[in-house]
Amino acid sequence: MATAWLLRKVEDQLAKDLKETVLTFRRLARKYGVSYQAIFDFCQRKGIKRLKKQKKEHTELCKICQSLIRISKQPQSEFISSRTLKEKLRLKTNDWIYHIGILRKKRLIPEKFGRIYSKKTELAFQIYFKERLPISVIGSRAGVKNFYAVLKRYNASGWDIPAPLFVYDGDERRARFKVINGRRGRTGK
Repeated sequence: MATAWLLRKVEDQLAKDLKETVLTFRRLARKYGVSYQAIFDFCQRKGIKRLKKQKKEHTELCKICQSLIRISKQPQSEFISSRTLKEKLRLKTNDWIYHIGILRKKRLIPEKFGRIYSKKTELAFQIYFKERLPISVIGSRAGVKNFYAVLKRYNASGWDIPAPLFVYDGDERRARFKVINGRRGRTGK
């Protein structure tokens, strides 16, 4: 009975605290000098709906997800292979699949991020974006047999690949054909 009398004095303030704060019943009980059961009973009698404490999202708490989001915001991050990302973050395949799946589902990273599986293709794309070389030379440097076909395949599947930095002009092209034809035993005239 004594608790009900104590609560009547501060009924309005307690109702306000219950509606507007997410303090636990125990903390409110300490504040008003009663048991937490008395606070619970008061809340039930008055039909007060409590605010629920919002849980933080997995992506806000997870260091791996935060790292993946940070990497995905860098320029040309779609052209980083999944193997490189796994090595960089020291992830096993199952962990990689779990975290990348969550981020793709929430659309926090681009859909094409981490879709390149070959390190050779990744290296070829790095050379493609940085150096001014013919596509065939880029492919041979990176160890990709037909880099032109790789570019075509990625373009066809919707990747935004800019035009190559290297541009053939007539003299260079003729000089290359002379070298190629000369190797085969032709005069190249």
